[in-house]
Amino acid sequence: MDEAENIERVVTALLKVPEKKLRIIELVNEIPIKYGELDYTELAKRQLDVTLAIAEAKSYGTHTIMAVDSLIRLRAREEA
Repeated sequence: MDEAENIERVVTALLKVPEKKLRIIELVNEIPIKYGELDYTELAKRQLDVTLAIAEAKSYGTHTIMAVDSLIRLRAREEA
């Protein structure tokens, strides 16, 4: 399988991945801004939401890194 075919396979696979809307982005957009920063009082009131949103973002980031590493290993294996 040549590089163009590999790229096509990766693109095809990526197109099947559903869009992910991270809760942390939605949450930040819901929190008012006070004096140029997020309202810390409001953040404190929603600490559980904040904690869950951070955990979700970290998990998503970790899985993204794992996917990238897999692609790098695939390329390295083919070049060997």
